[in-house]
Amino acid sequence: MNAPRLPWCKGGKTLAIALVFLALVVLNIIFAPLGLAIFDAILLLGTGALVIGTENKAEKEVFKNKAKGSELRSLIENTKDGVVMYDTNFTILDVNQSAEKMFNVSREEVLGKQMQPEMVRSPRLRIMVQTIFPSLAVSMNTISDAGWPKVVDLVFDDPRLEVRTILNQITNEKGEVVGFIKIISNNTRENTILQSKSEFLTVSAHQLRTPLTAINWTFESLRSSLGDDFAKKRNEISNLVNEGWELAKRSLKIIDDLLNASKIEEGKFGFDFGKINLVDLMKSLQSAASVVAKEYGITLNLSSASPDYEVKADAEKLGMAVTNILDNAVKYNSKNGTVSIAIEPSEGNTVTVSISDTGIGIPKENLGKIFQKFYRSENAQATEPNGSGLGMYITKNIIEAHGGSVFVESIIGRGTTFWFTLPLETPSS
Repeated sequence: MNAPRLPWCKGGKTLAIALVFLALVVLNIIFAPLGLAIFDAILLLGTGALVIGTENKAEKEVFKNKAKGSELRSLIENTKDGVVMYDTNFTILDVNQSAEKMFNVSREEVLGKQMQPEMVRSPRLRIMVQTIFPSLAVSMNTISDAGWPKVVDLVFDDPRLEVRTILNQITNEKGEVVGFIKIISNNTRENTILQSKSEFLTVSAHQLRTPLTAINWTFESLRSSLGDDFAKKRNEISNLVNEGWELAKRSLKIIDDLLNASKIEEGKFGFDFGKINLVDLMKSLQSAASVVAKEYGITLNLSSASPDYEVKADAEKLGMAVTNILDNAVKYNSKNGTVSIAIEPSEGNTVTVSISDTGIGIPKENLGKIFQKFYRSENAQATEPNGSGLGMYITKNIIEAHGGSVFVESIIGRGTTFWFTLPLETPSS
């Protein structure tokens, strides 16, 4: 006959497991000063052991939730971004290893400490306090709109530190705010590299532009002085001069594109807006482009639904954008092709300018990349090997700075149409 089991020994394991769990709790009390991670692991282990010997669904749910909590803790602890949690009184509830390293503080040093703005005077806590109270930082730039989460870029000095913080609320089951979690990404190295690259491009472009300008003027003077009536020897010289002048001019265009792209990225591509007649501007640009178009055997046509379209624009910068489109329309056109410029009213009190060519076209799969920096389609490179790939990037930024939008459509072998919209200063007729 089998001995009867005691009621508290269901499954033959519960008593032993309960004693082990009790021992774990005692160990937790002893080792608690070493950190919450140990408490989590011990409690998870103990709760898991109890679940082995029970079929109680509630207890299994507790274990499941605890497991999820442990996974979250592990994720937070091992992320490269700093994480700080604090309550509504700015008392630190937790920090991860990345935050300790970033702020040069230990977890034990700040855990349970109530952060206050005046603590910014403490050299050891200064950066952490400025992160929790962003207005105290050397530089603060709010990225997000109103509401949650709040995204802010901060800059600190001594040591130099550039971070992006994302602040969100912690709520209880009733939806009440009980604390906050702030994620801090250290962007110092990436920003330094980007700034160095930008500075290198700017300095290099400026250094190259000075001698190239002198070379360009030299060839221009030689080209003019040779005239049209010269002997065979002069023909050879003239060809060399023309080739040198074209190369210098092309190099200057690339340098200018690099400088303009750098200014756009740095937010230094300034505009001088004024009311201008769009049709008059387009006529002057057509006239300038016709000189190059003639060399390529291309015909330029301009039509406008009205002579009186007035827009608020920077004539020089808008002219640069249109010239970029016209240059491409001429260079990538077919022999004896045409370029048609049309100006007409569009919806919402705007005007549309379209520039269509009869050229090589752009592959359909490449249309979405045409306004990216340094992008040139393969057929464009085959037709014209030289180019910076920055023209359409600059054009897009200029048009958008004028409150407009730019678009493109194309058919291989049949041509390309670029069109852009601009807001009118006066209602269209």
